[in-house]
Amino acid sequence: MGENTGLEKRAVEALLRYREALAKVEALEREEAAAHRALVEWQDSVKNSIFDGATSAVSSNLAEAGRDAISRLHDIRLAMSAATAELKLAFTTLIGFDDALDHLLIPTDPNVKDAGGGLDE
Repeated sequence: MGENTGLEKRAVEALLRYREALAKVEALEREEAAAHRALVEWQDSVKNSIFDGATSAVSSNLAEAGRDAISRLHDIRLAMSAATAELKLAFTTLIGFDDALDHLLIPTDPNVKDAGGGLDE
């Protein structure tokens, strides 16, 4: 019984790590969406400046803003890649505990369960 209690404690810790990893991915998804919107807005500004015959100073500022927007989106996507890997590892760990404890430990909400992606990826 003590062995099972230890396993259950580690399973709960694994579930907490999974939830933290999921929250991190969700936050990065929101950041990515905001960064993408900023990039689209920048593109609109560039189009408008072309039609309006913007000065070289305005064009220079737009170019710098574009570089910053692209860099931010790139950094977020790199962080998302790492966070997704952590989420998949946490999900795989939960599956292991589920098998070891011989009962369903993972929530049955399909959005939560599938958030770690398929194990075949």
